Formats: sequence, C-alpha cells, structure tokens
Amino acid sequence: MTSGLIETAPRSRAFGRLLAAAAICVVALVAIDLFFLHTEIGQRMDDAALEGRVVQHFQAREESERLLRTVSIGSLALLGGGIMLIAVARGRGLLALAVGGVIAGSNLSTQFLKKTLERPDLLTDPDVFSFNSLPSGHATVAMSLAAALVLAVPARARPLAAMVGALYATGIAAMTLAAGWHRPSDAFAAFAVVGVWAFGAAAALVAIRGTGDGEPKASFSALVIGSAVVLGAAFLVLAATTTVNTAGGIETVRIGVAYMVASGAITVVGVALLVSIVLLLRGVSLDAPNRQLVVA
Repeated sequence: MTSGLIETAPRSRAFGRLLAAAAICVVALVAIDLFFLHTEIGQRMDDAALEGRVVQHFQAREESERLLRTVSIGSLALLGGGIMLIAVARGRGLLALAVGGVIAGSNLSTQFLKKTLERPDLLTDPDVFSFNSLPSGHATVAMSLAAALVLAVPARARPLAAMVGALYATGIAAMTLAAGWHRPSDAFAAFAVVGVWAFGAAAALVAIRGTGDGEPKASFSALVIGSAVVLGAAFLVLAATTTVNTAGGIETVRIGVAYMVASGAITVVGVALLVSIVLLLRGVSLDAPNRQLVVA
C-alpha cells in the first residue's frame, strides 16, 4: 500500500467548490447584464447613483480622476509582473503562469464584453451618458491585481493580501463612480469577471497539482479583522467626501443617497470576493512542490 500519494477526496472537494464559485460568478455576470442593461429599473438605479455623486464642487471629482490616471497598461504590467515574481520566488512556476493568466484574461475579457454588450436607451435623461460602459476597465485592473496577489502569496499571508487588495480594488472602483466615469454595475461586472478567472485558475491548479500540504492555513480571525478594517476605512473615506477644502474653508458637499449606497455596495462586493477566495483556499497550497512518495 502506498501512502503520501495525492489525496483524491481533498482534491475533488477543493476543485468542486472552486469550480462552483467560478460558475456563480458567471451567473452573477449574466444577471448584472440582464438587470442593469436591459431593464428600466436597473438603468434607473444605475443612473441615480451616477447622478448622486458630488455635484456642488468639482474638487472631489478632480482628485478621483487624478488617482484613476495612475491605472494604465504600464502599471498593470509592472504590478502584474511583480506578483508573478512572488510565485516564481516561491518555486511555483505554474502558479506564476496562472496568476498572469488571471490578470491578462480578466482584462481582455472586460474589453471584449465592453465592446460586445449593448445598453438599450430605455430612459430619457440628457444628464447621463446612455452608452454601455460595463464592465469597468479600471475596476478590472485593480481587482485582477488584488486577486492575483491573494493567489500568489503563501496561505498564511492571504488575509493580509486580501485586505491590501480590497483597499486598492474597491477604492479604484468607487473612484470611477465618483469621477462619473462608470456606473455601479460596471464595477460589479468587473468583479464578476475577475472572479470567474481567479476561481477558474485556482480550480485548474488544484486539478493539476492537488491541494498540497504542510502549509499553515490562513487565519480566520485575521480575515475577519482585515475585512472590518477595509469596511471601516471605506466608511471614513465616504464620510470625508462630504466635505471639501475651498478658498473659503471647509464646505459641505451634497451627495445623493443612491451614490452613497452604491459606493458602500461596491466595497462590500469587492471585499466579499477576495474573502471568498481566501476561504475557499483554506487548506490548499496552490502548485505545491511534489511530495516524496513513501511506500508503507
């Protein structure tokens, strides 16, 4: 009897749950498309959030646009390459290819969908652009980097990677709304696209290389604390956007309820995606080195 062989049951369970998560993201993407692009109520909800952003002063919008301009092909390649190097440094070449695939696949898929999907003009509102902007390219870039980082680091570092990634990804996604570049559904769709690729890549690695062993599991308490920190930071940032510095001092900015709800929803959905990746990978060491077979 041979021990130390790849355990079929753990591999099957991990593969099944990751594949199911990828399928859920596909369903979510389709639902977002059907509801927000092809129903009047969906379009109205999206546009209400877009119209409810900062309307009294342009300073907040200008600050958002300045930060959004840092998201480019160059920054994507630089940060993506750095994340791949983390996997390479851990001696996991297949993992490096997988995280590269998550980043490239997510962003190429988003560009394809943005050019393919149509948004019928079901509303008459001259103050809001009517063309399709779903999914958000900026949100896809940020979330694909965040998800790739979670996949690339050791298991014990995944909660920290998820927290840092969530701060970055949800911040960028929320800024696209604040700047008036995208609707909330554009960010939701971007997150779903990344989810398909991240869960799919993880499932493929488990199918090919197994679940590995000997690596500490991600701390659940650290994950909870990290999520609370991200959500708390998002609340403080949202509260801070209600005031701006002007030549006459601090002034209050009018912000619509729909905008505030949408910004909060973007943060919650983004955090939920990264937390799900960490939780579904508990006990899984992606692309772990082959274990030595021992004959009993």
